[in-house]
Amino acid sequence: MLWARFIIVGFFSLTALSLISYQSIEIFHAVINFIQDKHQLK
Repeated sequence: MLWARFIIVGFFSLTALSLISYQSIEIFHAVINFIQDKHQLK
């Protein structure tokens, strides 16, 4: 049972990490687009 619990916890942590990294990449792109739009307005 310990191995099953370890695999489940590892799977959920990997899923959470991938979601967090995906969100941070999206935010990073949004910030870059925002900065580029600011520069284009000038």
